[in-house]
Amino acid sequence: MTDPANKAAWLFTPEAKSELTAESEQDFFDNPGLFKTIIESIQDGVSLLDLDLNIRYMNATMRYIYTDQGDAIGKRCYDVYHSLKSPCKDCPSLLCMQTKKPQTAVVRYDREGRESNWHQIFSIPVLNSKNEIVLIMEYVRDVTFQNSMVENMNELAQRFEALEYQNKLLADILQQKKQSSEELETTISTNVEKFIKPSLEYLKKTVNPENVDMVNGLIDEIVYPITKKRSTTIAGLTPRELQVASLIKEGYSSKEIADKLCVTQKAVDFHRLNIRKKLQLTRDVNLRSYLEVHL
Repeated sequence: MTDPANKAAWLFTPEAKSELTAESEQDFFDNPGLFKTIIESIQDGVSLLDLDLNIRYMNATMRYIYTDQGDAIGKRCYDVYHSLKSPCKDCPSLLCMQTKKPQTAVVRYDREGRESNWHQIFSIPVLNSKNEIVLIMEYVRDVTFQNSMVENMNELAQRFEALEYQNKLLADILQQKKQSSEELETTISTNVEKFIKPSLEYLKKTVNPENVDMVNGLIDEIVYPITKKRSTTIAGLTPRELQVASLIKEGYSSKEIADKLCVTQKAVDFHRLNIRKKLQLTRDVNLRSYLEVHL
């Protein structure tokens, strides 16, 4: 059974039974006509041109590709293959005539009524005994798929480079914003510690200290969303002390805190004492009220 995928890969199917026949291996090589049959069977295009670029021979593949041109023998190659009135720019066959050496070129085929494609042309000189060119053999290979892949890869590479450049710009912008944010945080924190806090300490000598502490706490709450930094006194508490302080702020008693943390009430009272010491609170300052403002 014929594989449909393999059948689709053929431009045409050679008639092997009637053309590729030989009695023996040597008989095959001794029969010149069979070599022409091979050229007729291959799936790449082969044609022979004279020195005026007239087509003298086209194999089956070339006849299949240019079937709409009718009998092309005797016509100029650039007329049949490219629908042009003059030779193609950078024609490898013309260069082959000049150099008497094989030449190659990749040429785009834009023909009316057909999708554009790319052919790689190999031009090979046929020389006589006087080293004169008598014919040019053109071997044509369709490289449309390969060229499309190269174009797609180049386009992807350009897009990737553009994305990399955009990512670099974005990273630079984010870095600048981060740096600006850090500079702002530092400025705010420095100004609070340098100007506001000393002023509040001075006010404690002339007004009610609790009122000053309340104002101090409000300032900390205003600054915290920007700097994400607690006051230096609160920042000095240990993780366990912060945990106890949070529960005190929520109104839990020492016994309730001890039950929640699975410790003794004596341990909680010890933490309370350390918290008051670190916060430099006198006995007349209510710890919960202070934490509600500062924590």
